[in-house]
Amino acid sequence: MPSKNVGNGSTQEKILQESMRLFLERGYHGTSIDDITRAAGITKGALYWHFKNKEELLTRIVEEYEKRFLNNLILTVEAVKGGVLDKFEKYIHFNSAFAYYNRELCVSFETLAAELVGTHDGIEPEFRRIYNKYQAFLSDMIMQGKKEGVFKEELDPNLSALTIMAIQHGALFQWSMNRDVINGEIFVKTFKKIMLCGLKSGL
Repeated sequence: MPSKNVGNGSTQEKILQESMRLFLERGYHGTSIDDITRAAGITKGALYWHFKNKEELLTRIVEEYEKRFLNNLILTVEAVKGGVLDKFEKYIHFNSAFAYYNRELCVSFETLAAELVGTHDGIEPEFRRIYNKYQAFLSDMIMQGKKEGVFKEELDPNLSALTIMAIQHGALFQWSMNRDVINGEIFVKTFKKIMLCGLKSGL
């Protein structure tokens, strides 16, 4: 089971949570240190005790996403005993559960990436590295499916991985915006069905 947001009330965690919320609402460049300290109910001195600047806050969010989501996703899927369809089932389950319990982290990461990739900001290479790592993981899973004969032979693993990532990111935003009216279980089943119909041979 993916980890839930830790909520022990520490100052550092409060700063991170409020930063993610504000970055999501206003964008990275639209959020000031004053905004964060007001939202967290702390002084600037307290913030600078934990983080030297706003850039370090951003770096920490990126690191949290890679560590808690991507690294755990890869470990969880690779631990599955069975074929690629079993691994893909676990992939879908992990994704949906993690997004449910860690919505702000997931949406904040995607929103920040959309804002900063292409701007030559100093942290842009980190976003690209994480996306490349994610793509390589999915590409390997698709290649395994082709070797097992369950995925279509004509699929390009890299392009297919990028397509899955694009659909997943779009699904995350749609669920985030409409989670009060979307049945999460049906939404996940629909996502899985669409993905498998595009990947499985004989369909």
